[in-house]
Amino acid sequence: MANHEAGGPALRSGQRLSWQVPPYQPALLMLLVCGAAAWNIYGHPSETARALTLGLGALALGLAVLALRMYLGVDSDGAVVRYLGRPVWLPWAEVARVEVVSGVRGSDTVRFVRHDGSHVDVPPSLLQPSTPMSRPRAAARLNGIGNQIEAHRRGRPRSDQD
Repeated sequence: MANHEAGGPALRSGQRLSWQVPPYQPALLMLLVCGAAAWNIYGHPSETARALTLGLGALALGLAVLALRMYLGVDSDGAVVRYLGRPVWLPWAEVARVEVVSGVRGSDTVRFVRHDGSHVDVPPSLLQPSTPMSRPRAAARLNGIGNQIEAHRRGRPRSDQD
């Protein structure tokens, strides 16, 4: 894997673009799980504190596993989106357009609209910047990602990613 930036596209063979959750996010959640487990094992907390930390640790572990499973992949044949369940394969023949939309889980993201009118939204956490930036810069970055995906859909991968 070359040219990979955390939270950004990773180019693979054949001009394949992929986006995944930055690795530090599930790692931080796993640290929270370890801290909760250590406190329960060695700290001898009260029953209320034990229940609270076990619940918090279980939630953090579940979120870490889900974050590791989410991805978006784009190549010359189509796109694959995975959120909570199994991956959704979208061959370019089924995709009418790729657009950037607002208000999906409280954020902007990329939407694949099929010819039959149905759509598949990319999890916003995959495409949002992992470092603080202004709203206009983040919107421009997301529009750039949408343009890259649309270029792949039309069969013209952008050469600035070589």
